[in-house]
Amino acid sequence: MVALLLVLLVAVAIFWSSISSTAKNRIVESMDIVILPENQALFLNKTIISDSVQTIIGNPSGRSASDINIQKLEARLNKIPAVRKAEVYIALDGVLKIKIEERTPVVLVQNSLQQEFYLDSQGVIIPNNSSKFCDVLVANGNIKNVMASGKIIGGETAKNIVAVAKFIAADSLWNAQFQQLYVDNYNDLILIPRIGKHSIVVGNGANLPQKFGNLRLFYDQGLKSTGWDRYKSVDISNLNQVVGTRNGQESVQKEEKKSNKNNTH
Repeated sequence: MVALLLVLLVAVAIFWSSISSTAKNRIVESMDIVILPENQALFLNKTIISDSVQTIIGNPSGRSASDINIQKLEARLNKIPAVRKAEVYIALDGVLKIKIEERTPVVLVQNSLQQEFYLDSQGVIIPNNSSKFCDVLVANGNIKNVMASGKIIGGETAKNIVAVAKFIAADSLWNAQFQQLYVDNYNDLILIPRIGKHSIVVGNGANLPQKFGNLRLFYDQGLKSTGWDRYKSVDISNLNQVVGTRNGQESVQKEEKKSNKNNTH
C-alpha cells in the first residue's frame, strides 16, 4: 500500500509539473473581461478596463503566459477607485480572464469646494465621472472633505454621512422617501424628503434603527391626522422623543448644542 501510494504521488507530481510547464509556455490568444454586476455598471466598461490593461502590461495578445505579470496587473486594477475587487488569471485555452467587481455607491457628495464624488458603503471615494444616472442620496452643505480618489473618507461627519446613507439605501421605504442630506453649520445631518415640505433632523449616524423607528411611529400616528405640510421640521436626534416644529412656530436651538459641534472632517 505504501509503495502504491508513493507511485501515485510521483505520478501526480509529474502530471502537475507537465501542466505547469505547458501553462507557462502557452500563448495568450485573447482577453475576456467581465464587470459585475453585469449590465449595471455605473463607472466602468470593458473599454476602460482594456485600456488599463494596455497601460499596465502592454498588449497581452500573442505573448507567452510567462511573460505577463499577473500579480502586477491584478494589483494595479484593484487600485482603480471604482473597482471593489479584481481577479486575473490565464485559462488553459490561452484566454486572459479578468473579472471586475464594481463598487456600489450609496451617496453623492457635493462638498464645500463644489467638488462632486460618490462614496460606497465603505466610505471609499469614487470620482463622479459617470454619464449614467445614479439614484442615490445627495449630501451637501458643510462638508469640507476634499476628493481623494480611491481613499477612504475621514472625519466624524463623513462617517455619519456614510452611516445614514447606508441605512437609507438598505431600506426600500426610506430610500424612496429621502433624496437629500444636508450638513448644517453644527455638523448635524438633516434629511430632506421627496414628499412634504418638512425636514428631518437626524443629528449623527448613531442609533439609526431606533431613530427611524421613532420617525415611522410619528409618520403613522402624528401625520395621519395633521397632514404632511403641518410641520417644517421633525427632530429625531433624541432617542427619547420626536420633536416636531410646526409651520409658523419658532424653533429654539439649545445653547449646549451650538457649543458642542467640534467634529473633525
